[in-house]
Amino acid sequence: MGYEAIGYEETTRKNDGGNQHIRAKWLRITLMLCIGVIFSSLLPGQSPAAAASTTSSSIISVLDRNHYLLDNGTVWSQGLTSGVWTQNRNLVGISKGDSHSLYGWTTDGLVYRWDMDNPQKPEINQYNGVEKVYGNGLILLRDGTLHDDGKQIKGLESIIDVGPYPVDRNYSYGALSSSGDVYYADYRNIVRKVGNVADGKAVATNSAYAAVLKSDGSVVIVNMMYEEEQVQVASDAQSLIWQGSTHKLLTVKKDGTVWSYDRTAKYKSEQLPGLMNVDQLIYSYELDELYARLQDGSWVVYNEGEMVPLQVPSLTKVTLTASAKEAGIGDEIELSVQHTYSNGFKTKRQPLPAEITLEHPQVAKIQSDGKLKVTGIGTTKVTVTIEDLTSSVQLDVGVQQKLTGATLLNGTIYLPVQSVFKTLGAKVDVKGSSFMIQFGDDKITLQKGSATAQFNNKELKLKGKVQTIGGQTVFPASLLSQTAGIKVRWDGELKQAEVLVGKSSIFIESKDTPALIKKKELGSLSRLIGKSYWINSTTELGQRFSKVTITDIKMDKYDSGDKSYSVVFRNAKGKTVVAYAGGTASRVTEMLSDADQFFPYDPYQKYKWSQSTWKKIIAGEVALGMTTTQAGLAWGDPTSITQEMGSKGKIEVWVYAGPNLLRALSFINGKLISIY
Repeated sequence: MGYEAIGYEETTRKNDGGNQHIRAKWLRITLMLCIGVIFSSLLPGQSPAAAASTTSSSIISVLDRNHYLLDNGTVWSQGLTSGVWTQNRNLVGISKGDSHSLYGWTTDGLVYRWDMDNPQKPEINQYNGVEKVYGNGLILLRDGTLHDDGKQIKGLESIIDVGPYPVDRNYSYGALSSSGDVYYADYRNIVRKVGNVADGKAVATNSAYAAVLKSDGSVVIVNMMYEEEQVQVASDAQSLIWQGSTHKLLTVKKDGTVWSYDRTAKYKSEQLPGLMNVDQLIYSYELDELYARLQDGSWVVYNEGEMVPLQVPSLTKVTLTASAKEAGIGDEIELSVQHTYSNGFKTKRQPLPAEITLEHPQVAKIQSDGKLKVTGIGTTKVTVTIEDLTSSVQLDVGVQQKLTGATLLNGTIYLPVQSVFKTLGAKVDVKGSSFMIQFGDDKITLQKGSATAQFNNKELKLKGKVQTIGGQTVFPASLLSQTAGIKVRWDGELKQAEVLVGKSSIFIESKDTPALIKKKELGSLSRLIGKSYWINSTTELGQRFSKVTITDIKMDKYDSGDKSYSVVFRNAKGKTVVAYAGGTASRVTEMLSDADQFFPYDPYQKYKWSQSTWKKIIAGEVALGMTTTQAGLAWGDPTSITQEMGSKGKIEVWVYAGPNLLRALSFINGKLISIY
C-alpha cells in the first residue's frame, strides 16, 4: 500500500536525539488525548443526515486524530481557525494536502479540495475513473495516469501507486508502474526513472529512498538519488510506511505484527511491542503520532507498546438556545444547538429546519436558514430533535399595539375577525361573506350572518351571529375557547376585551375605551376637560380677557418613569394652543388657579364696566377715578403698597419700581387721585 497521510508545509528531519524529543512530546499528547473529531457547524446546503450523530458509524480512514473518513461517506476535519466541521459527500477516501487543505474523492470521479479554515465552498473537479488521491492533490486514475492541478504529469504511465514525501514547503514523490519501474519526481513534476523492482505493488518514499513492496511480501529499498545496489530488507509484508522523516521503515506483516527497519543501522529489524493483528499503519507528521487499523477494522493510537482505541465520539446531549425568549410579531429569532459528545467535546451550530418542531406553529414559522420568524401572539415550545435526543426552549410573543372593535352585546363579547386571528398568527382568506381561517393545524370557516362555524369540517354552534358592528365583521369571542382553549374576559371599567394567550395578552378596545383610559390616567384632572377660563395676559392663547376652553390634557410618559403634562386650549377664534404645565398633575391646577394667568370667570360679566374703561385696561392705561381693581388689572400688582388714614379717609400709595422705572399711584378711599 502507498502512504496516505502526506503533504505538509514544513517537516524537518529528526535525528536520534530528536526522537527522544518526539517520545516526550508523545507522552504529553497522550495525557491530553481526546478521542475523535466533533461537529462544530453545519455548512449551508447540507442534508439533514450530515447533522445526525454518527454513533452507528465507524472509521474507515484516518489522517490523524483530527481528520477521519466514516463508512457513511462523511469527512470530519478540524481547521486552525474554523474549528471542527463535517460534510457528507459520499466519499470513499481522503488525503491531506498542505497543512491547510484536505482532499476527498468519490466512486464516480468527483475530487473535492477543502480549505480547512473555510470549508463552506470546496473546490470540486470531475475525473474519469479516480483510483486514489494522494497528498498535495496527486490524482491517480484507473488508466494509470497521474494528474496534478487538472493536468496529466508527463513521463508517468501505467502507475499503480505513489509515495509522496513532504519536505520543507515543497515535496517530492516516488511512483511505481505496473511493470515495476520506479520513478522520482520533485514538486515541479520533473520526472526521472530511478530503477525497477519486478512484481512491485506498493511504494513509500523517504528523502532519497523508495521502499517497494513486492507481490511476494518482500520489501526492496531503491536509492533514488544515486546508483547503488538494491537492498531487500523484509519479507512476508502486506503494507509499509516510513515513520515520518526518520530513517525507520515500518512494515505490517501478514500475521498482523509490525516491524521496524532502521536504515542507519543497516536495516536492522525490530518488532514493535504491543502491536498485534494490524492491517495498516498511518503516521502523522504534524502530531508525531502513529495510527494502526486492526484486522477487525478498528483503529488505535500506538505509543511505545500501548494502544489506545480511536473511536467515533457518540452524541450524548443536545441543548437548544434562542437569541431571545420574548419577542414581538415580525421579529426573527436565531437558534443554535450545542452538541455534547461522549468524550466531553462541545460544539454549536444552527439547527436544520427539519430538526425543529413548534408546539403552536401559528406563533412562529421555521425559515430555510433555521431561524424563526414570529408570526403570532402566544407561547410556544420550540424543540430540536436529533436522533433520539431532544431539547426545548419556550418562546413568549406579546403585542404592544392595541386592537379596536370589541363589543359587549347582550352579555356576549364580540371581537373583530381579521385583526384578532391575524394577530394570533392565523391566515385569513376572505371570499365574499365567508372567512376561511387557517389557525395552526386547524381550519375554521365563518359565515357572516350565521351562528354556526365549521371547525375542521365539523359544525360548531356559536353564542351569537357573525355580524358587522362599527364597520368591522365580528364573531363571538367564545369561539376561541371552543377551538383553541384561549380565554377572553371583559374589562367593564375600560369597556375592552382581553384575550389571554399563554403568558401574553391582546387588548381589543371598544369605541368607548380611549376616553375611559384617558379619564383613568388623568384622575381628577379629567374634570377640567371642557371647562373654560379667561386669560389675564395677551399671549399666544389669544387677547387678554378672552375666553379659552380646555379640550384635552396630555400626559406623556418616559422610559425613566417621569411624566409631563400639557393643557390643550381652544381660543375664541377656534385655534388650538398647547400650554406646557409641568411634570406633575398638581402643576396643571397651579397654572389654572394662578390669577396672573387665568380667571375662572368671565371678567366682563363680573365687572360690568364701561367699554371705554375696558379699552384702557386692555391697553395697559390708568386714569384718574379708576378703582384699585381697575388699576390693578391695567398695570398689574405693584412692587409695594403703603396705607394710612387721613382726614378724607383711607390713603393708599402703590409703587412700581424697576431698573429703569419708578411710577406711583395714589388712592383715597379706593379711587385713583394722582399718577406719578
